Amino acid sequence: MSSKKSNNSDKEEEQALKEAEIVAELAPNEKTRKEAEKLIETVERQSNTFAQDSSEIFDTYKKGVLKITEELSKFQPQYAQSISKLQEEYLQLTKQFVDKVFAAQRNWVGGNVTSANTTFPSWTYTPYAEQFRRQSNEITAQALSVFNTSNQLALNALTAARENMKLYGKAIDAIIEYNNNVANAWSSFFTSAQRQQYFRQ
Repeated sequence: MSSKKSNNSDKEEEQALKEAEIVAELAPNEKTRKEAEKLIETVERQSNTFAQDSSEIFDTYKKGVLKITEELSKFQPQYAQSISKLQEEYLQLTKQFVDKVFAAQRNWVGGNVTSANTTFPSWTYTPYAEQFRRQSNEITAQALSVFNTSNQLALNALTAARENMKLYGKAIDAIIEYNNNVANAWSSFFTSAQRQQYFRQ
């Protein structure tokens, strides 16, 4: 895209210089011709200096921004890996906690621990054991269904966000191209108006 802009501005400069050279050749007197030639030299010098300075400034900024972006992109995989490890450790700890809690309850209840006023009945003879198992299985299935649905929604939202970023990039490209076209049009208009004003004097 920048080469396209550069080519357009180069063509406009060449066109302006050609017009000035034509005016210098067709000038009615020696004084006007010398002024036109001086103008051509000044425009060429200023144009080359300005283009070089602008190019260096923009290149410096571009390199700085790209360097910062590159450094930031180096950290992203580390963050993702650290978060993933944290999640794995959390899930592993949760599994261990659940195993230990239920093992302790099983030992406590299975031993028919008797206190002063409490005796825990054996679970195998409880009339509600089958109903408890069925309800527990239903709750687990529903919870898994909710988790699956919410995970799918989250994945869909991330996919949509990624697509929106692509659209945002395309919109930025279009805006930049439009702004460049407007700037080139104004520059061309202003340059030609300036030339006309100069040669009318």
